[in-house]
Amino acid sequence: MNQPLHRFVYRAQCHPGQEEATAAAWRARSDALGSLQEKGQLMTASVFQWGRHSFLYYETSTATLTPDVLAGEVGHLLEEWPGDSQPRRFVPMMDIFHCGEPRSTDNWQRTTAPETVRARLTRLQPEMVSSYIFYHYQLQEEKPGNFDKYCLISIHENLLFFYQEYPQVVESPPRVGKLATHNTPDDWHGTMFPHFLLWDDAPAGEEIWRRIELVLHIANG
Repeated sequence: MNQPLHRFVYRAQCHPGQEEATAAAWRARSDALGSLQEKGQLMTASVFQWGRHSFLYYETSTATLTPDVLAGEVGHLLEEWPGDSQPRRFVPMMDIFHCGEPRSTDNWQRTTAPETVRARLTRLQPEMVSSYIFYHYQLQEEKPGNFDKYCLISIHENLLFFYQEYPQVVESPPRVGKLATHNTPDDWHGTMFPHFLLWDDAPAGEEIWRRIELVLHIANG
């Protein structure tokens, strides 16, 4: 059925010492999420974990499908976040960069399931957050479709979450961008480097963007 599609990213944090139990509880949700997919409520979902932090990415045609529904009993292992009138265990991460846009479920349907999905994290210099968003919006709308159709960078505070699927899909023809300018810097990596707080505990080669563990994936395609 051709319906609007929504992409969501949420961040959660488990209680101290509950990292392994949280990962196991997420994996145990595979059948429940598969059932939501069979009912047409869920297109795809992935859960990544880094220490006490869980990152939930999902696509749905049901705008009211909450992360608490997807998490089920996992919620008992998670801490509450401040900042809302009601207790919450998931905080939304805001979309700040994408290449493709899901115009409908039909448009967004994968022809084949991805071989793998990955996520990486980085931290921005707090005073550079607005600059990073500015450059990425400019790139997104000046050069739509120049990168992976399904990629998404989202933000909470100064933490960035980068979701990707492999092999990458480049949409052709791409969507029409919202900008007619041509101001994206040629030296993209040189322009971006000052924005980051480097990880001093990451593996070699991941000092900017560190990879995090995939604990659950419900494929689409």
